[in-house]
Amino acid sequence: MSRTPPYSDNALAVAITQSHSWRGVLRTLGFSATSGSTIRAVRQRADALHLDHSHFTGQRRWTDEELAAAVQASDSWAQVADALGLRGGSWQATLRAHAIRLSLDIGHLQSREPAAGMPVPVSGPALSHLPRAGSMLAAAWFSLCGYDVSWPLEPCRYDLLVVADKPMRIQVKTGTVRANNSWVAWLSSTGTVRRIYDPDEIDYFFVIDGSLDHYLIPVAIVGGFHVIHLSAYVQYRLPHLKG
Repeated sequence: MSRTPPYSDNALAVAITQSHSWRGVLRTLGFSATSGSTIRAVRQRADALHLDHSHFTGQRRWTDEELAAAVQASDSWAQVADALGLRGGSWQATLRAHAIRLSLDIGHLQSREPAAGMPVPVSGPALSHLPRAGSMLAAAWFSLCGYDVSWPLEPCRYDLLVVADKPMRIQVKTGTVRANNSWVAWLSSTGTVRRIYDPDEIDYFFVIDGSLDHYLIPVAIVGGFHVIHLSAYVQYRLPHLKG
């Protein structure tokens, strides 16, 4: 014997008219909107009364047969969505899940429309950006050599901590200016007064010049210098990556 629902058919019809979802209907009728069993019971009663709820949002608006026909006639998920009158790019996962449930052949559908490709930047890399990229280039070089690289969590005098046989404190510098046929690199830190680095603060300077050559210079070799000409330190130039 079926139980009489604790609401009238008229109250259900009014709630459906005033709501945009089954959860809204439950709230209007005074039920908890999180009860799945109550939603099923209310919907079954509404269907038995032939009450129109097509205005509800978030409902599936196509039949399994319509989906099967759209999948068979389309070459991409975008075309499937268009055939079903769907707009926006968020439908693919839902459509694909239903297609798999129905065991439809979807092998011919493209996951997405062919991408036009990312345009090549008009300006390209510029030497003026080398100071910003210096630490990343240095970290990449050490990583390619198989060393562990870390950045300090708090401000300190070195830029990188490289772990080889023992930790090495690395200060990264770049040289983008030429003088007397040599790239020039400033080693002192900027500020109100330029300050040189003490051997107790760092172990090496990793210098990148405008030709993207790399140098690893012990701080003891250039101690006390504010600026150096890199042509005088070719013995500290690092090898390039070989393919």
